[in-house]
Amino acid sequence: MLTDGVEITSRSGGKFGAYLGKPATVTAPIVIIAQEIFGITPFIRETVDWLVGAGFGCVCPDLYWRQAPNIELDANIPSEREQALAMFSHFDMEAGVEDLARTIEYARTLPFWNGRVGVVGYCLGGALAFDVAVRSLADCSVGYYGVGLEKKVSLVPAIGRPAMFHMGSHDHYVTEDARRILDEHFGQNDNVSLHWYPVGHSFARSSSPNFDLEATSVANARTLELLGTLKDRP
Repeated sequence: MLTDGVEITSRSGGKFGAYLGKPATVTAPIVIIAQEIFGITPFIRETVDWLVGAGFGCVCPDLYWRQAPNIELDANIPSEREQALAMFSHFDMEAGVEDLARTIEYARTLPFWNGRVGVVGYCLGGALAFDVAVRSLADCSVGYYGVGLEKKVSLVPAIGRPAMFHMGSHDHYVTEDARRILDEHFGQNDNVSLHWYPVGHSFARSSSPNFDLEATSVANARTLELLGTLKDRP
């Protein structure tokens, strides 16, 4: 479900939509939400409600617009989960980062923008949040259980603005060796904080079999603490 009237122009000239959450205040920081592999789902819309309630505006771009615009898949339906995994396997990460960059530019034109932008991403979006941090596209970045971060650690020194990553120590996508690599490299940059929780992948999504309320509450509190720094105008 995308918001009517929202249209963002990609670098290539194509158009894509987004789900918009307007803040209750006159001006507010805007948080760009980078989706999971399942599209802009009820979980993503719940995340918007959470952040709007915490005093932010939100823009969630349709990152699957090249493959299947406005698609919404259920992770708990096997056929739809397989479809999401297939789409993820063909997803162009570089194009995804560019779409987030254009979304950030769009956010900066909104009348309620206070001058600061953050990015929060989950799974696929968690990996993209890392790429956003590397390129300093936003004032801060947060990634939940980003996939494949251990393959990008050579880029950690480039992160020059606050970035936070929440990972599950029982995540089946993250091996013991990957955890060691992440700890070693992320710990070398003071702009980066890496938090581990004794949970599996997708622990923050309430519909996930791996959902963990305690871990999610702690992770979300840390996220709000970082995003809260955006409420002070630059």
